[in-house]
Amino acid sequence: MIWNKFLASLLTMSLATCFMACSQTSSSSADDEDDISADSSSGKSKGDASDEVSSSSVEEDYGDDCVGTPGQPWDGTTAKAFACGTGTKLSPYIILTAEQLAHLSFVVGAKESEYDEKYFKLGADILLNKGSLIDEKGALVADSTKLHKWTPIGNSSVTFTGNFDGNNHTVSGMFINTTSTHNGLFGNVSGTVQNLIVKDSWVSGGKNTAGVVGYSVGMVENVQNSASVNGIDECVGGVLGNSSQKDYRENSVIRNVVNEGFVMGNKNVGGVVGCASHVTLDGAVNKAIVDGNDYVGGVIGGIGSTDKNDLKNLRNYANIKGVHFVGGVSGFCGGNPYVSSFYNEASYSCSKLGSYQCGKILNMYNGGSVTGENYVGGVLGMVCYGSISSAGNVADVVGEYGTAGIVGSASYVTSVSLYNTGNILGEDYVGGIFSYNKEGVTSSAYSIGKVDGDSLVGLMIGHNYNTTMADYYYLEQGEQEPFGLNDGGGVATPKSSKEMKSNEFAKLLGEDFVYDSGLNNGFPILSWEK
Repeated sequence: MIWNKFLASLLTMSLATCFMACSQTSSSSADDEDDISADSSSGKSKGDASDEVSSSSVEEDYGDDCVGTPGQPWDGTTAKAFACGTGTKLSPYIILTAEQLAHLSFVVGAKESEYDEKYFKLGADILLNKGSLIDEKGALVADSTKLHKWTPIGNSSVTFTGNFDGNNHTVSGMFINTTSTHNGLFGNVSGTVQNLIVKDSWVSGGKNTAGVVGYSVGMVENVQNSASVNGIDECVGGVLGNSSQKDYRENSVIRNVVNEGFVMGNKNVGGVVGCASHVTLDGAVNKAIVDGNDYVGGVIGGIGSTDKNDLKNLRNYANIKGVHFVGGVSGFCGGNPYVSSFYNEASYSCSKLGSYQCGKILNMYNGGSVTGENYVGGVLGMVCYGSISSAGNVADVVGEYGTAGIVGSASYVTSVSLYNTGNILGEDYVGGIFSYNKEGVTSSAYSIGKVDGDSLVGLMIGHNYNTTMADYYYLEQGEQEPFGLNDGGGVATPKSSKEMKSNEFAKLLGEDFVYDSGLNNGFPILSWEK
């Protein structure tokens, strides 16, 4: 079968092949919510976050009162004070050396309250270990016995409450190798971390592990990671391991973040964020390979259950590999993923009406291949209760049970403006848009990719169950049907390739779509991508 040959070729890739570096793309600030956009036919972004977070090699002149010699590798010691400053917004503590950055880690870990909620600012690039730590495949190449180990700023019991401005400088050569939790340059944050680049670093740890912030209930903004991240537990991400609510009232905030470092983990593994719940996120891009087991996503591993989730402008350009709940953007949103069986029914984890909300997700794009076994989607592995809008997939998706171009399985979800151009290959429940859609409301969607499987296979939906739908279109492919099984109605209309490659077809889909003959091989794209 085509299935056996194709799946075997993907799933037997060596780790070295899997860890090939992804191409970088240009980027811009997320202060404008429409800035993160891309050419969906080439995978090149028009405005990713990485332009905003660009390394500054110019060292500012803070006057004779500032003490410290920038540019020197860390000697492993801790400074007794910062370079200068008083810790106020107008006069932040200035950090010029690695020893002074270690001083910040010390005073936070020691719970020295006079530094609570103070302001800190990098005045130069920081080098924690000299020489290259990782190679182009993300593997550790430095002699770990000779490296200074970094102690994260904050830990499982102590949070960084202040405001840290990286001033667009870099921190490089960071080495963390532990089994403990809360790992990254920062381990635990309830304040703000912004304008910072972490590069050429190695982070390996337990739960809540990332390149920049292990755990956050505060704000992370204008941050980029290219460290390799390896998690042995859950909530593992390139930029953040876990982002959650503050004081059970306020969402954590993430804006304009980019990951270019390889990410590996066990459960809840994401290119940008491992776990996200009660989060407001605007602008996240992943450009590096992500490899995990359960709840694996190109941008976010797993999105927790709450109607307060508000996420938009999420992009993945790299290959994603997992086992259960795997998506180009996120593996899971809402529902209750902690169940023992994957085969009771396609919507087993959404069975309690209204109990497990996904929230709202707007503007999603996937340009990397997605491979898994159960509940595998080009954009989302599974979604329960909530709304998804403006989502596109242009890459191939391979799975077994519940495989689709947009969402592996959706229940009680409102969805609008979706498209798939990738080829979809599965076994049971296979669809160009959804593998399974239960009692949702969906409109304005098209799919042109080939869809192949053994049972419940449809060019649009594998199994459609009592879903209200309108304006569904698919590329006519011989005698193949739009639905593998259609319970309760719903219609999809076939179109020729010529008909779809037109401005008229884009208008038929609605105002969220636009036509440009030079993009997406001539098929319509979403207006936010252009």
